[in-house]
Amino acid sequence: MQPVVHVAVPVPLRRLFDYLPPRSGLPAPGCRVEVEFGTRKLIGVVTGSGPAQDPAQKLKPIRRVLDDMPLVDGELLHLCQRVADYYHHPLGDVFATALPALLRQGEDARVSGELFWCLTERGQYADETALARAPRQQQALALLKTHRGGVPMPMLAALDIPRAALQALEKKGWAELREQVAERPAAAQLLGEVPLSPASEQAAAIRALREAHGFTPFLLDGITGSGKTEVYLQAMEPLLAAGKQVLVLVPEIGLTPQTVRRFEKRFNVPVESLHSGMTDRERLHGWVRARDGEAKIILGTPSAIFTPLREPGMIIVDEAHDGSFKPHDGLRYTARD
Repeated sequence: MQPVVHVAVPVPLRRLFDYLPPRSGLPAPGCRVEVEFGTRKLIGVVTGSGPAQDPAQKLKPIRRVLDDMPLVDGELLHLCQRVADYYHHPLGDVFATALPALLRQGEDARVSGELFWCLTERGQYADETALARAPRQQQALALLKTHRGGVPMPMLAALDIPRAALQALEKKGWAELREQVAERPAAAQLLGEVPLSPASEQAAAIRALREAHGFTPFLLDGITGSGKTEVYLQAMEPLLAAGKQVLVLVPEIGLTPQTVRRFEKRFNVPVESLHSGMTDRERLHGWVRARDGEAKIILGTPSAIFTPLREPGMIIVDEAHDGSFKPHDGLRYTARD
């Protein structure tokens, strides 16, 4: 008997659904597929293959395989299955939480460059004086006019150009987000600034973190302003030097441009941030760069715990007691755990 494909689809049912494989053969576990579910067309994730539970004549064929290689690799697939089992939640919904919106909609999972904000043809002739009552938009427009090739996202963040101002220019038809190939010169050294001299308690914590091997959880206790971030920075230094990646989870309110800049100033490595204020395209770009190992430091809100890392070295959960690490809607997982 021909094996069928087991697919997790984003519906509120705690079961998998069987579909007939396409003529090209069985798609690998972790690949996305487009399937018919009732009268709808949904994007699901293949979890495996095997004998059918229902008669073959009742099964529908997979309409389309979206990935040549598994998008959800073995470790992320295992994590999502474990989360679904532990929290008694539909696996298809867990995948929907773990993947960026554009991937859930069937978009391509490849990116070819970095994201730049650029002027449109209309924007090149826009009158800056028309934005006298919107000084941040005026500032953003002036900057884009002096960089006709586009301004990369990190540079805009470093200059405190708010995303809302750029999106307002986009609505006017004066600016747009483009993906371009950027040449990244290799950094001469890892550190961009000299680390602070740690106090005795900080030094003890840094030493313990650096000497740990394998999976070892630590609790770092300290009030606001006690220097916990400096401990994080110095603990991750040898990992970054070895080519590893570091995921830093912070509450939504804590992921500010100042937070991102502190990591960018300390280390000459690519830093990505993932949070709800980003566009779907920006989130996809950051997710892919983390998965491919290009982003070395990933700063994200609780849902970023599902971000796949090619070379994971450390996960930091800042302000782990914060309630935002336990979402109260949809999948009610605990990101800290």
